Amino acid sequence: MNPEVPSSPALKPAKPPAPAFPLPQPSHAARFPAGLAPEDWARIRQAAHALPQVLVPADFDDGSHGGSDEALDRMGCIQISRAAGGGRPSRWILPAHIPVALAQLEATPQTNTLRTQMLQRLHQLESLGLRREGLVFTRLCVHALLLAHEGWRIDLSHRVPVPEEPVWAFFRDADAAALRQALGQAPEYSYTAELTLHLNHLVARSEAMGDASQLASLLPRLQAECSVPMPYEDLKAALTRAQDRWEQQVEEQSTLASLGRELAFQGYPDSFDAARKLGRKVTLYLGPPNSGKTYSAFERLAQALDGAYLAPLRLLALEGRDRLVGRGVPCSLLTGEENVPAANSRVVSSTIEMVNTRDEIDVAVIDEAQMIFDDSRGWAWTQAIVGVPARELIIIASAYAAPAIERLLLLCGEKPEKRIFERKQQVQLMPAPVPMSHLHAGDAVVAFSRRDVLMLRDQIGQSGRSVSVIYGALPPEVRRREAERFAVGAADVLVATDAIGMGLNLPIRRVLFSTLTKYDGVADRELSVGEVHQIAGRAGRYGLHDEGFVSVLKEAEADAMKTLRELLPKEPRAPRDFKCPVAPNWRHVQTISQRLGVGSLQQVLNVFMQQLRLDDAHFEVAELEQMLGLAEMLDRCAGSLPLQERFRYAQAPVDDRLPQVVEQFQAWATSHARTGKAGTPWFLDDVDEHSRLDRMEQALRQCTLWLWLDLRFPEVFGHVEAVVDLRSRLNDGIERQLKGKKPLWQTRGRR
Repeated sequence: MNPEVPSSPALKPAKPPAPAFPLPQPSHAARFPAGLAPEDWARIRQAAHALPQVLVPADFDDGSHGGSDEALDRMGCIQISRAAGGGRPSRWILPAHIPVALAQLEATPQTNTLRTQMLQRLHQLESLGLRREGLVFTRLCVHALLLAHEGWRIDLSHRVPVPEEPVWAFFRDADAAALRQALGQAPEYSYTAELTLHLNHLVARSEAMGDASQLASLLPRLQAECSVPMPYEDLKAALTRAQDRWEQQVEEQSTLASLGRELAFQGYPDSFDAARKLGRKVTLYLGPPNSGKTYSAFERLAQALDGAYLAPLRLLALEGRDRLVGRGVPCSLLTGEENVPAANSRVVSSTIEMVNTRDEIDVAVIDEAQMIFDDSRGWAWTQAIVGVPARELIIIASAYAAPAIERLLLLCGEKPEKRIFERKQQVQLMPAPVPMSHLHAGDAVVAFSRRDVLMLRDQIGQSGRSVSVIYGALPPEVRRREAERFAVGAADVLVATDAIGMGLNLPIRRVLFSTLTKYDGVADRELSVGEVHQIAGRAGRYGLHDEGFVSVLKEAEADAMKTLRELLPKEPRAPRDFKCPVAPNWRHVQTISQRLGVGSLQQVLNVFMQQLRLDDAHFEVAELEQMLGLAEMLDRCAGSLPLQERFRYAQAPVDDRLPQVVEQFQAWATSHARTGKAGTPWFLDDVDEHSRLDRMEQALRQCTLWLWLDLRFPEVFGHVEAVVDLRSRLNDGIERQLKGKKPLWQTRGRR
């Protein structure tokens, strides 16, 4: 009998070996260049976030290649990694660029500074006029064109493709001299003779009009067009339009033009007659936060015969009035919801949307002009910069906004002077995050939602620290009181949203981010470089803190400190190919309605947005979605009101995220159309100063909206004393709750 053979234990199936070349799409392995070693591919994968040869879909968002993974695949690229949460894009590389990337890694070995080093070299390239557009590097070339009239000179900008080899060599060795030598002299513009002939023809046509006193204002208009690289035929057409606009201004024939020409964006600056007739002296005050530019502007405004301060927020308009009154200058206040005249007033401090473009004044100051880049409110800065009729105009802005503002002023026939302001204290990045338990007096903690601000207030308060808070839903009066509590030391720590980045001068020593992401109304996104600089710049105050410091809370997300280290050294930049936003005014609305026989406000605004898309290099329609929504409601519920009154209603500050506020707004407009009166402000009986925090905040929005409407329809709304009294009591109630110890963060709302 055979001996029993012991059974073997069950064997686990062997794991398949890891691929030598890990790829999101294994089929891409066929695209590898011959002889590529697995370890070399591993090096590229590890350094993909920093290598300049690596592509992402956003590199092709100009429409030429589609800007998608599918487009990169069709171009024959190899996918290195897929897109990931938090906004990290997919990464790709052309097979031909793999040897170039390996050479890059040999020259600049992978370290924790590689990404910063590559960004610095990219900035150097841009300073040399080089940038990558898709797969091609282009070079900005500037050539002088000399015209026949009095030796006029125009600097023409155009872009030409350059070979990539010298650029990759520069990324490896940073030898700018070798790069310049490899690129050689900038090639001549292909159409120099034709363009010079065309310019001479335009100037001769202008000379023939016989108005020599106005001819000088033609040159900056032509220069503005030539400073934007564009195809020859487009440039020729743009120059012709610029000369046409000049002729229209001189001949004052804009009202006789067709609808398209009359409302054309190209003629937008010339629609502000009072400003164009002045020959304004314009100065840009440029510098970072806490550099003294606003102080200097107010010193000049205080000396003016009469003037205006145009602020981005009602809070800053209030602060501006107090600054001037403190200098002995009588000053009125004008915001969307109030008009507070002062006896013998020579200056008006107002929110920028309230700019007066009719009456001539001595000096005007426009603050925070980099907000011209803001999607929803940028149109107000376009309007003010172009239209305020001041003999002297001071524009306060961050330096990165200067080129866009200068180009806008050139379109007005004006060349600004510049004053550069340097920050008096430096902001230093701290070496490590700061635990919430290690907060000191003078610290400001930044969050980006109402809920997070209140939660941090409660958590910090539990440690015995007194806290002031500032967030968007707070009324300006309460924000101001909370800021004063912190400024005088009655509160140890300030917890605020990015509202502190807009003009508030507070004795902050350390700015500590609780997060480096914010909800922008659509999705959570990483802070921009400009937002980080604007907020971090509030650290340090001349005369109080010689230095400012910035870091993150230890309780922030795990990569917050890394993100801050990456964003802080970068310089803020203007959006690429920026066009100044323009919103319709009553002239636009009235003209479209009369010419087309249209009585619906929504249809008129649709014509403005969709039918008047003109091929202009400088202006575009502002974001008008909320106005369109209100217009549809007003046409439906209050269509018997005159078009001009419906247009006023459509500009109201209605928070469309709050259904109750929208319903009340609709009811008031409907009652106005039917009876001539808005009715009673029902919210007066719904809430008082002892209500919940969120209910008081919502009621304050209703107060603000009612007062805004009363300022424009004074015989329709009324009840102003009762509304102002409720607003004052609600301000006190909110301040009392914020100063108290009761937890508040459970209150609903993202803001």
